[in-house]
Amino acid sequence: MPARKWRRYDPDVIPLWIADHDFPPPLEVKQAIVEALDVGDTGYTDSSEVVRLMAEKVTKINEIPVSPPDVYVTQGVIPVMWLACKLACKPGDEVIVTDPMYYPFFEAAKAAEAKTCYVRLQASEGYRFDEERLKDAITSRTRLVFVCNPHNPTGRVMTEEELRSIADIAVDHDLKVMSDELWEDLLFDGRRHVSLASLNSEIADRTISVFGFSKTFGVAGLQIGYAVSTNRGMMRRIKGIGIRDTGKPDEPALRGTGSLALAAARVMLSPMVRYYVRSLVAYLQQVRDLAYKRLRAVTWIRLNPLEGTYLIFPDMRASGMSSQEMTKYLLERARIAVEPGSEFGPAGEGHTRINIGTSKNIMTEALNRMEEALKRLAMG
Repeated sequence: MPARKWRRYDPDVIPLWIADHDFPPPLEVKQAIVEALDVGDTGYTDSSEVVRLMAEKVTKINEIPVSPPDVYVTQGVIPVMWLACKLACKPGDEVIVTDPMYYPFFEAAKAAEAKTCYVRLQASEGYRFDEERLKDAITSRTRLVFVCNPHNPTGRVMTEEELRSIADIAVDHDLKVMSDELWEDLLFDGRRHVSLASLNSEIADRTISVFGFSKTFGVAGLQIGYAVSTNRGMMRRIKGIGIRDTGKPDEPALRGTGSLALAAARVMLSPMVRYYVRSLVAYLQQVRDLAYKRLRAVTWIRLNPLEGTYLIFPDMRASGMSSQEMTKYLLERARIAVEPGSEFGPAGEGHTRINIGTSKNIMTEALNRMEEALKRLAMG
């Protein structure tokens, strides 16, 4: 495969690291890109149709009432992390993140010269969000709360009750929120995704909600995502920050995305590919069940239920190894590439993040290798 996931390591290594799944996008998406090429749609383009479709989707599916001026097309979700920090913070202000959390959130705060403050998610509590810890983390310099739901790397899907607690606290303390909802489609066991900004107009007025296509459709290379906010003034400021070109390495110009990505987005926003999402979720749930059955047979590995995403986050501290040591051991002895949990914050130490978004055959082979390597580890 040409993707970076399969090219970073030697050919005999099974890559379970970067968060790309191994399934091709729907045929309809491929056809849309080919048709755009055939008609010469490769120049500067007009995104208005796609923006309208994005607004309709968010209004109907996410229950956030937006119109086209409330939508901003970007090169993915990560740039919006930086935009949110630049919008909300001056140098020295504070941004709240969970611990663990997807590490680009930390990097965005650092690039904006803001301080990162952690709210711990406890594995023993099923990674449930605790409102008292959030209240304790707020200071006079707090300006922004980052939310990731479904959560990377823990695979947790937040309940409406948890989201309401965040909303109430953000409103009470006059905080802005960026809600990363990139994994919204990938929920297991009948769970329902709730968008934070759908809860009431007060939290919607201070929230930037961010969506995309890469995790569901396997199209990270198209680099397309979209941010929405019902607060027109805030959205104008976000767009103003995004289009400027300062020439500084930490302040990129963010100018939407390309014509081929927009052609694909028209299809990915349509009902014609819902069959693909249903099939993908059903298959990933089977892979999840396979992985959990095998990993739970290793008595010293601790696993919380995977509620969404295709990322599992096993606690392997009982091995006596650090995250980095375990990652290196699995690469060298099992020829499996995973990510060290320590990259996702202090609470990730001793964990590994494993991408199960692959076929059952590949996952079985990876688990066979892992089991053999961990047996050798237990035998000393």
